[in-house]
Amino acid sequence: MPLKISIVTPSFNQGQYLEQTIRSVLDQEYASLEYIVMDGGSNDQSLSIIERYADRLACWTSEKDRGQVHAINKGLARATGDVFAYINSDDVYLPGAFDAVAEYFAEHPECQWLCGDTIMFGPGHKSELIHTRVPASAAHCLSWAYKAPQPGMFWKRSLMENGFDESWRYDFDHDLYVRLLLKGYRCEHLPLPVAAYRWHAISKTMSDRNLFDEEFDRSAEHYEGSLQGSDRRWVRSTRLLRQSYLASGEGRVSEARKLLTQAALTYPEGLTSKLFWGCVRQLSRRKPVAHNDTREGNGPE
Repeated sequence: MPLKISIVTPSFNQGQYLEQTIRSVLDQEYASLEYIVMDGGSNDQSLSIIERYADRLACWTSEKDRGQVHAINKGLARATGDVFAYINSDDVYLPGAFDAVAEYFAEHPECQWLCGDTIMFGPGHKSELIHTRVPASAAHCLSWAYKAPQPGMFWKRSLMENGFDESWRYDFDHDLYVRLLLKGYRCEHLPLPVAAYRWHAISKTMSDRNLFDEEFDRSAEHYEGSLQGSDRRWVRSTRLLRQSYLASGEGRVSEARKLLTQAALTYPEGLTSKLFWGCVRQLSRRKPVAHNDTREGNGPE
């Protein structure tokens, strides 16, 4: 009997994309599928779209919630499958994705966490296949050295007992990866495109990019104390380099140089990294801003 796969879609006023997302799940025609849609009380055409497919859904609601993470957790609480994943209401799964995921889990019974490849697409964005580099350790994750778009992620449901942490509004999936890695779980790679991630102007990733970055830095600082030795130094250095890049971009050259020096002293192993030399190039192109324009001492936006 095939593994039962539970999929949750959180949605709010995404009617222009929602039907394509729903169809991408249902058209998989996977034999043992549990599909749950958690809508946050949309006032666009979302409700009529959900009702059109209601007889093919295991569960759905349309009611006010606390946001995306709360909606996913509500769906997860209702999920009964062997494998769990969520797909946002503007992204899609690719044909054959569930069969490929189920086959991998069946052939690798020790696997509890899997990530396939993802296609990035959208208006003004050239379609691009992202070959996944799975997060290999907590330090690897907190140093943003991995590349694994969320729609490609699948977990054994037993791994998801505590769900996602609502205190992280933007990087909640990243936070989950860190927590799992700190507990010793390993993410495996399925070298096959399984999903497509849509870029568009009103997506959280595009419209709130600076808030994602700010939360990422807070996450790195939050978990830094859980790391040891070179891992801790790597994460701290990465955070300093990101701050240096931002400072130099804003013309705060003196501060940027100080942060760059601190990063180099903290983790000299990183002197050959692309991130370090990207900061050096950025700094070399900048001139200090006038004193009355400077924002010396301010943190990242």
